[in-house]
This record gives sequence, C-alpha cells and structure tokens, in this order.
Amino acid sequence: MSKSSNQKRFQLRKQCREALAAHIFNRLHLVVPPERVRLQPRPEDGYAWSVTNTNAALLKSNLSSATINLYQKILKELGSSLEAVNPHFNTCGLPKEGFREGIMDGSFTAEICELKAANSRIEVELERTRSRLDDCHRESNTLRAEANHLRHDRQILESENEMLRDKLVETRRGIAGAMQTLGSLQSEGTDIALDDNDSQSSAFGSHAASSEI
Repeated sequence: MSKSSNQKRFQLRKQCREALAAHIFNRLHLVVPPERVRLQPRPEDGYAWSVTNTNAALLKSNLSSATINLYQKILKELGSSLEAVNPHFNTCGLPKEGFREGIMDGSFTAEICELKAANSRIEVELERTRSRLDDCHRESNTLRAEANHLRHDRQILESENEMLRDKLVETRRGIAGAMQTLGSLQSEGTDIALDDNDSQSSAFGSHAASSEI
C-alpha cells in the first residue's frame, strides 16, 4: 500500500472515530474519546449501535483495521441507517420498561419501532375485525337458515289455509243447500196443514147442515 493511501486511511479513520464520538454525544449525551469508540461496544461502554439490515456489515469490522471504503461508508450512513442507541434499549430499539433516558428525537430506530408497533396494532385490530366478521358470517348463516325454515313453515300454513278456505266454502254451500231444503220442507208442511184445516172445516159445515134438517 502506498504512503498516500496509508495517509488517507489514517485520516479517514481519525475522521470516522471523531464523527462516531460526536454522534454518541449528540444522541446519548455520553462522552467517549474518539480513540476508544468501538463498532462492537461492550455493555459497560454505555452505548450500542443500531443499523438497518442492508448495512449490517458496517459493524462486522474493527475501526483499527477497517478499509477506506468502510470508513467512507460509515461516514455516509451515520445518522441515517447507522446510529447510537442506549444498550438498555430492547430489541425493538425503544427503552425497556422504567428506563427513559436516551430517547432520541429523529431516531430511525425509534421510528422503525413505532412503525412496527403500529403494524402490530393494525394486525391485532385486523384480527379482531376478522373475528367479528366470522361471527357475523356465522350469524348470517344462522339467520338465513331460520329464514328458510320460517319461509317453509309459511308455505305450509298458506297451503293449509287454502285447504281450510276451500272446506269453508264447501261447508257454506252445504249449509245453504240444507237451509234451502229445510225451507222447502217447512213450506210443504204449511201447505199440508192448511189443506187439513180446510178439510176439517168442510166436514164440520156439512155436519151442521144435516143437523138443521
């Protein structure tokens, strides 16, 4: 490697360490000397790194032995897809329960976590909605079956009602015929009674006449 390349690498490493240290201070208010900044810090160091999946390789090397390209990549991605977070953060990037220090405004890690939380809430609500929809579907099927059953019962009742109506008409006709027959019989009975009375009157008259002679 040429002297100029070594010089450039040295300058970039120094610049990278200083940028990382400044970033840690801005995010976490934690003072870390540039020469002690690590890409793979220990829990007791007081900071950790959050990086997007596409740039996960940035944290797999040591700053002391990194390449020029890695230094340049770190400087480019720092603050956008690479940022310092509190080691007490959970896997989502938000503080664990009871730990509020180190919440970062404008943090892509916090934003990702908020989006994940929002997605989780949406998934829960979607599941609830799907459950309610299934319940409504089952209730709809039950009501549809009951409606079909009632429709069938109504058809049966309508058929029976029609039969009863026909029987009623037939019965009324029978009653009308019977009443007509009864009326005829009563009329004939009256005529017979009148004829009998006339005969008795004639006979009484003849008997009286004979007695006078």
